[in-house]
Amino acid sequence: MTVRCILALLFSTAHLFSTGMPQSASKAAETPEAAIRGFIYALYSNNAADFRKWTVDDPGREELLGKQHSTAEQIAGLRREVDRMDLTQVAPFTTGGKQVKVEGTAKFQTGTKTIYSTGFRGNLLAIPMVYTESGWKADVRFWLAAIKEAREPQRRAGPEAVAKAFLYYILAKQPQKLAPLSAAPIRGEDYTEANHLPGGDLDQILSLCIEMALVRARAGESFRMPSGEIIRSDPKGETMILVGMLGVSEVAFQLKRIGAEWKIVPQKYFEMLRSAGAI
Repeated sequence: MTVRCILALLFSTAHLFSTGMPQSASKAAETPEAAIRGFIYALYSNNAADFRKWTVDDPGREELLGKQHSTAEQIAGLRREVDRMDLTQVAPFTTGGKQVKVEGTAKFQTGTKTIYSTGFRGNLLAIPMVYTESGWKADVRFWLAAIKEAREPQRRAGPEAVAKAFLYYILAKQPQKLAPLSAAPIRGEDYTEANHLPGGDLDQILSLCIEMALVRARAGESFRMPSGEIIRSDPKGETMILVGMLGVSEVAFQLKRIGAEWKIVPQKYFEMLRSAGAI
């Protein structure tokens, strides 16, 4: 999802004033679908209490809410729209970076994650979900980061710039620019040789890469890298993990400080994104 789409969603005059929850989301959030409907309804109804209920507790999250009021007819229309939303799970359930399968009435482990996509009022939305002690919640940190990045001049230094540049040069098939960004000696061609994207597709993907907002991983959060290695975020460690959303796919980056510079632990991101159907 591009920054433009996020901003179109967040600041649309179609945000409404709440009078209640949609019927399909009235139950406890034991399914991600119910939580997503509750989240979207709360977001568009500007209901702060319900919004907090359906989202992971991130600083500033209520900035996503608008201040508009609505008529009873508009409220009823919103309820119908949310109940009719088509939700597609675009990432498997993972716990600790490992894919898990939950069958029947089995409970999810706290920290289990997945991603859904949906189209709502002309916007394609990627909605990361996290299972917490109080049920499924929407993870809006990427949306908040996108707003912040849209407001501030793009940073040309630091770990975020290094991570985004490494992915960009892989997708743009510029292998000669990869080695200076790498924390270990590499042959750049090894990371771009699988890239045979046609020009039209490439232009769109590069635009998504440029607009991709990155966030710092939460303490203890784990990710499976393209190499198959599972890495875990440790704020006291010597590495940093950044996470972004390219379209509807989560992309994790591991960086190390070498001297005064941040360098990336190289990964074959093209193959990972291709296998996930993201490009």
